Amino acid sequence: MPIILGNIVAVSKEELVPHFFKSESTLYSNIQRYKDKPYGIKRVMSGGNGRQLLVDFDSLAGDIRDALHDPRKVDHILEQYYSVDPDATRYFSIYKFADGTYLKLDHQERYIINASVLKAALGLRDDRLNEWKSKGRSKVGLYNTIKADVLSFNDVLRKKYKVEHDLPTSSRFTATLNDFETRINDSFNYESLISKKHRNINSRKVNDSTMKLLNDMFADKIRKPTAKEIHEQYEGFISGYIEVVNNKTGELYSPKGYKSLSVSTVTNYLNRWENKLATHQKRSDDRQINMGKFKPYYSFEMPRFAGSMISIDDRQPPFKNLDGKRVWFYLAVDVGSRAITCAVHGDTKEGIILEFYRQMVRNYTYWGLCLPAELECEMSLNSSYKDTILKEGVMFDYVKMEANNARGKYIERVNEELRYRMEKGREGWLARPKALSEANQPGVDIEKVPRIPYKQIVNDCLLDIDKWNNAEHPTESGVSKWDFFLERQHPSLKAINYEAILPHIGIRTPSSCKVGNIRLNNGLCLIGDQGAVAKGERLIQVMKQIEGEDIDVYWLDDDQGEVLKAFAYVDGQCICELVKKPRPVRARIERTAADDLAESLLAAYTNTVDGFAKRQRDDLDGVVILREDAKPLKHQIFSQQKQYKYEDREPVVMPQIADVDDFDDDFGTYTSVRQSLKNRF
Repeated sequence: MPIILGNIVAVSKEELVPHFFKSESTLYSNIQRYKDKPYGIKRVMSGGNGRQLLVDFDSLAGDIRDALHDPRKVDHILEQYYSVDPDATRYFSIYKFADGTYLKLDHQERYIINASVLKAALGLRDDRLNEWKSKGRSKVGLYNTIKADVLSFNDVLRKKYKVEHDLPTSSRFTATLNDFETRINDSFNYESLISKKHRNINSRKVNDSTMKLLNDMFADKIRKPTAKEIHEQYEGFISGYIEVVNNKTGELYSPKGYKSLSVSTVTNYLNRWENKLATHQKRSDDRQINMGKFKPYYSFEMPRFAGSMISIDDRQPPFKNLDGKRVWFYLAVDVGSRAITCAVHGDTKEGIILEFYRQMVRNYTYWGLCLPAELECEMSLNSSYKDTILKEGVMFDYVKMEANNARGKYIERVNEELRYRMEKGREGWLARPKALSEANQPGVDIEKVPRIPYKQIVNDCLLDIDKWNNAEHPTESGVSKWDFFLERQHPSLKAINYEAILPHIGIRTPSSCKVGNIRLNNGLCLIGDQGAVAKGERLIQVMKQIEGEDIDVYWLDDDQGEVLKAFAYVDGQCICELVKKPRPVRARIERTAADDLAESLLAAYTNTVDGFAKRQRDDLDGVVILREDAKPLKHQIFSQQKQYKYEDREPVVMPQIADVDDFDDDFGTYTSVRQSLKNRF
């Protein structure tokens, strides 16, 4: 719209191009052509440096002036008050109904025009009321004049702005104006202009109860009816010759209140996303297909370092061995480098999961690397380890288990690449009968596909892994996946926690410690400390705990069957690391530097124990035990009793007595000493 600058009316470039001039260059050329002439288009202000190009309105052609409208000429009283209300534009553009839907654009435009006209009408009303009061006129009939002005203003809106309002012209106009004027949060009541017909579901044929009935009928996973069959059943239901029973409540539906529907209406409603989301998943048990159709998926940036995350899963290469079975593989892919870092195989996936984690520790130990910081895996096989090795902080700092969610694991993409890019061309390859791509569907009967020996399948798959790892990294030109894996390990990775891992995946062997030697794997081990033979105070501390004791050794072998890592435990408590006992060559002439180092380690080990023993001996002082005389016992019954001792003696001959009567004693007289009861008291 033209603007007034003092006594000049100016028009911006945006109002002229492309409505009246095809391009900016056409406008500029016209300005230059009439620059020095007394007629023609003239420039008021040049553009640039934050200014906009302004053209003199009066210098434009008559048809352009008529189309743009001269703001100095007022054809209607409301033009002095009318302008598009920015608050109304903002309000209606972001307004949402209770179900979260927005207003359609045409409805937004209509409500913005209505609000702008009502705002102009309020300004006109206030000025007119003041004028009438100054003239002593009553305000009776004021709103009728405002209503008439608003009604006639539609002609101006159509002519100059190509729009029109649809405000009521009856007695409801005053109520509409008053409702709009009611302030809500220091703003006009814009919501009062929104029609109540929006979201009015009462007048719809397909209301919530009808939609639920259609969905319940369509969700039959046994018969799987079509939309046309559902329409026939529904029409039969409302006609009364079909009864419908709710399986959950046993309720018999009443046809009262349900309206007749067309086939297209039933089809359209059943095909709505919010209905398919439930019914299609109810009708199908294929979780992967349902997730692909209805479940939103995450999108992540790829890790920039190797070792940040590892993705693992099982797979069956598409080949049958000679007995008609397929080989199981369990793979690990470093997500940052895309390199496959661990692969084990077997007849069943349940039988290889433990060996898989053992092999992963072997590989990373052999390469001198830390285990990855994070693991993503499927839940079915790994859930049994969630409280042991897959507890966060044991093998991995972070663990993410996906329950039957193929899209949630990066390794699924690698498995697809192996299947279709590397294995597809080999003999015996089995196509998927339901593959989406026609090129991946079987071309011959699957039973006629040749079978491959087990060993050949395994060797070919391992060769594919090597080819995969040696291929170029997808985002790093000139760098293979394997080089990326070895050279760009994350700097914050932590050392392998063998002490916590081995009790769960290691081999348990009962043993004992005798003079610092522990038998293990048909050999001898010594007490270790951080991968080396222990000595000094650490050795003595451990010897105090396990010397002469029975211990449990949890250990892991390497690919050659030798001890890779071993730790000693007593009653579930980790005591120390065990290292293989060095064995230098006995003959000096055959010794190497390694033998000399081994002998020095043995000497340090032995000298530590000898030195401790000597210190212990030196700390011993001789003592004399002094005993005090025992205090006499109060009752010495048995200790003081004299014992009879038998001695051999000569017999003594007793003198013979001639006759008993020779004795003077009178043995015939007896005198009682018993007292009577009377004499006792």
